[in-house]
Amino acid sequence: MKNTLMILGLVGLMAAAPVMARDNGVGTIESREDYGSVSSFCRDRLQVLKSAYRLAEIESQAGNHERSAAILENGLRNAAARIQPAYGSTLTSKAIKRGLVLLENLKATENSRQKVRTINNFLFNYFLFVENVSNRLDIPYFQTGRGFSAISTSNVQFEKLFVNFAQEQVSMVLSTMSTTANEGRRATIYPIGSPTLLLTALKVTTAAMANDLSESIFASRYACTIDRLDQVSADIALYLSTRSTYADEYMAVQELVGAVKAATQASVRECGGIGGYGDNTGGYSQPEARTTDALRGSVTLYAGTTQQVRLNGARYIKKLIISAEGVRNDAMFDVVVNGDVKGTIYVPGRDPSYFVTVEDYTDSIELVSRGGTAVVSRILVVTE
Repeated sequence: MKNTLMILGLVGLMAAAPVMARDNGVGTIESREDYGSVSSFCRDRLQVLKSAYRLAEIESQAGNHERSAAILENGLRNAAARIQPAYGSTLTSKAIKRGLVLLENLKATENSRQKVRTINNFLFNYFLFVENVSNRLDIPYFQTGRGFSAISTSNVQFEKLFVNFAQEQVSMVLSTMSTTANEGRRATIYPIGSPTLLLTALKVTTAAMANDLSESIFASRYACTIDRLDQVSADIALYLSTRSTYADEYMAVQELVGAVKAATQASVRECGGIGGYGDNTGGYSQPEARTTDALRGSVTLYAGTTQQVRLNGARYIKKLIISAEGVRNDAMFDVVVNGDVKGTIYVPGRDPSYFVTVEDYTDSIELVSRGGTAVVSRILVVTE
């Protein structure tokens, strides 16, 4: 789920002091607190997360998913500790703290056979999400003492990145905790883990997305989206607390998850939102996306190898939708376009499709193994 690490502005290249972090031997990272810049703060917090990520990866590949999830949780808590007030309003800090809130909500759900594994998979992806937030938004744009206040509402690039940040919280839940199967004319949504786990995560992340949009300088452009997100979060909360608003759990999942997708996609286009970055009038309509399959058959990506997928000519690609599963164990690989890592995909045995943002012209895609063996069964190329 890790999307492109895009632009590192000059701020990211001018850290006033080196990052100092060390492992004390028990999985807890001790780090400096006298950060000289937002860049050094973000990199220090990311080092805490990356250390936990590497340890958890070893446990997960050995099949110890409960131990792996515990290490990732400890990493989040360590990263949240000692966040200085000067950097408390960074999106990195917000994402780390929100991750703990989300994790506590997920842990409070009833136990199921896939619960720990689903949470473990989600946390791996969430760590990559936090890294994206730091590199895309905080390091290039955040100013100590001013936050994002210097950003103009006419800054199209920042608006696009910020709204993608808000939306990705929800799309990450959808892609790691559910899968969709086309059955005739109807698309059926299936939870991975338990329906309660999926709905709980969506309740938290839809409210979070609404909050981020409402607190941003672009709030007026997304008024309709904010209302819909707040409503669907409230509807999910009502169902989880009463279990009486739908005929059965199957219908609840279909209706509520469908409402989440509508709130994050159709409604934002209706309001001139995500489909119309920087358009004050809201009159911009997003071109219809076209999807083609880049594979004629499945591709096996062995540990330590690279597979190149040639496209039928160069084109501008918005996203890739990748279906993959691990062989006998978990696997991980990078999605590389034009030499840039556009996404890192963690595959826990069997998993749903992954969305990778590309937004680049290319005639090929590279899949670069980082461990384990994965079978990639489909790569859908989404273009305009």
